[in-house]
This record gives sequence, structure tokens and C-alpha cells, in this order.
Amino acid sequence: MNKLSQAFDFRHACKVFDETKKIAPNDLDAILDAGRKSPSSFGMEPWHFVVISDADIKQKLSSACYNQPQIMSCSHLVIVLYRKAVQFTMQSEYLRQTVRRNLPTEGVSFELDAACQYFINYCTNGLPEGVSIDNWAEMQCYIPSANMMTAAAYYGIDSCAIGGFEHNKVMAILEAIKPQFSINNFDVALCLPFGYRKNPQSPQIRWKKEEVVTFL
Repeated sequence: MNKLSQAFDFRHACKVFDETKKIAPNDLDAILDAGRKSPSSFGMEPWHFVVISDADIKQKLSSACYNQPQIMSCSHLVIVLYRKAVQFTMQSEYLRQTVRRNLPTEGVSFELDAACQYFINYCTNGLPEGVSIDNWAEMQCYIPSANMMTAAAYYGIDSCAIGGFEHNKVMAILEAIKPQFSINNFDVALCLPFGYRKNPQSPQIRWKKEEVVTFL
């Protein structure tokens, strides 16, 4: 069995981490790089990863996450933020910088405006009915989240995807520390605690391949 297959078998939703064990900086960098290098629609990378190891900040976030034990017991907590619609307008420097990376240096001013407008038109008319830019950005964040959890498992590090939290409270805590994380600009997609399991892994239960895969 290769190491990637082993990682998929190793990964589970860890409920309690061993508080005495901390993730080495090099391993943490590898996990974050797996998120950073993830694919995204239009290459927009509409995410930001907030890495928290400070016990006081984790304590504040714990109550906003319904006091789930992973928040306090993990080595590092990664809050995966998604960029909200205000960051994808013609006036948004983030949109313009992101689009500019893929444009030629000659004639960039006209082409940049046109390329930005193309993306905005897609978000206005090309998304499925009922799906907003915020919905689109949030869904993109599940890609790096999955990649980070798989990368962690590859290095023998546990994780858990937490979707149960009070958005406004989490954002208020982050904004109080870093004003750039305003609820007007960002919101939370997932909370990802990383660390080392305290208890044995529970059996991994999955449907059989023939029950979830159809070849046509």
C-alpha cells in the first residue's frame, strides 16, 4: 500500500487531541502549503488561513464553537476564511491583483479591466440560480481544507473538519485581533484543528466502491 493510500486510511475525525504533542514547524508549513497550492475556480484562491496556537485565543474561540474539545486540545487551529463579494468588484484590489498575475505585461490596463469584468459577469450570470458569490467562495474553500487534512494524515498528523460554530462570534473574535478580518470582507468556511490523537482511531466506515461509483 502506498503512502497516499495509507494517509486516507489513517485520516479520521479526531475528537480529542493529545495536548502534550505539538506539530513541528516544518510539518505545519507542509500542511499549509497543501492548502495554498490547491486549485480554485478562475484561479481566484478566495481563501485565507488563520493559524492559531495561542491558548487564550483558542479559549475565546471555543465558546463560539460550542465548546467542542478539539478546539482547546489541538496543537494548531486553522480557521479557513472565504473572501466575500465585496472583494470581487471592479474596485477590489484583491480581484485586480489576482487577475493581473495571469495577464501579459503589455497592454495590461485595458486587458485587466476586461478580464475582471469577465469574471464579474460570470458571477452575475454564470452561477447556478440561488448561488451567490459568497456561496461560490465558501465552496471553493472546501478544496484546500480537504487537501490540508490529507497532507496532515500523510505526515501522521490528525485533524477534524468542524462546521459547527457561530459565524458572527468567530469573526468578531478575529476582527478584534486583526481588523482586516471584518465580517464585511470575510466569513468562516471551516475550522480545522490539527494535532495528534489521544485515543485509538475508530473504525473507518465507508460505502463500497461499487455503491458510490458508476462507470458509463
